[in-house]
Amino acid sequence: MPRYFLERTVGDVSRDELDRIAARSMQIRAESFPQITWEHTHVVRSPEGLKAFCLYESPDAESVQAHAAALGLPVERFFEVETDLSPPPES
Repeated sequence: MPRYFLERTVGDVSRDELDRIAARSMQIRAESFPQITWEHTHVVRSPEGLKAFCLYESPDAESVQAHAAALGLPVERFFEVETDLSPPPES
């Protein structure tokens, strides 16, 4: 199944606010977009505040974009994942 990577600026929010955003995201997904799987999100601090780099699995890009719109956090960049790379095991 295709996977999608998106970048968004969350802003200067607390950990509690970040957790509430994640819970709202899961609620929207469960109610309206059950075909989407949220794999994980990396959150980093930038000069604009927190940035979230999210990875989703979905049968189509439109569902992920509609979910993001319903959440209300603008998506700055959106990509379909081509492949994954991991370092080889050490011998």
